[in-house]
Amino acid sequence: MSALLFSAPEEYYLDHISRCEKKFELIFPIFNSTITRLFDISMEQVTLKEFFLKMILFHDLGKLTKRWQERLGTGNKLPSHSTLGAAYLWKTLPAGIREPVSFAVAIHHTDKGLLGDNIEKPDVQAIVDGITDNNGNINWHDKVNNLEDHYFPKEASETNVISLKEMARGLRFWAKACPFLDQHQRRLQASFVHHILKLCDISAATERKEYKKKDEQDYYGGWLMVENIKNYVDAISERVKP
Repeated sequence: MSALLFSAPEEYYLDHISRCEKKFELIFPIFNSTITRLFDISMEQVTLKEFFLKMILFHDLGKLTKRWQERLGTGNKLPSHSTLGAAYLWKTLPAGIREPVSFAVAIHHTDKGLLGDNIEKPDVQAIVDGITDNNGNINWHDKVNNLEDHYFPKEASETNVISLKEMARGLRFWAKACPFLDQHQRRLQASFVHHILKLCDISAATERKEYKKKDEQDYYGGWLMVENIKNYVDAISERVKP
């Protein structure tokens, strides 16, 4: 059963992604005008929404590797998971949107100090983390075959170390090989996309059992950013209620 794939020790992977989808549908309309200003590309609004939704659906693809699933909850160090979704999105989204989206996914756990390798050498990181075979292909968990294409497309299974290297090279070129004003716009795009992803991901994660308040202690462990995001998204939810 695909439900036996996990996103956290007591949370099924599909449950987390579904919660992220719901948060996205709530949050995305708030930023329509910002999207129009930041993304000067010839795409319809509905198309842009589809691309942003793919970011939400595939940002955690790396949790579906065999090693990540087997190590979850064991106390052993988990392999980095964010770069696999980034590489898949880099390969499948069009230029002009794939760059900020892939960058946002690759760094969506920078609060845990993973930025350097995720951007500079994700291919090496994957090998060191032990999520590849001897040919550089990703060792996905067997149960990914039970997932619908909506959550694990066939193209995702073809991600490998070359995909990771090409994404990293492309992102470095995108970020630096352009005039100063274009660099500024691209940084704004990446920050904005990252903001939307974090709002969806973190607010969805606060619905996990381990985030439930058991007593008067700070049940976020002092992580003020998480609490602020939760409150912000909850306020949006209240405001849009009929």
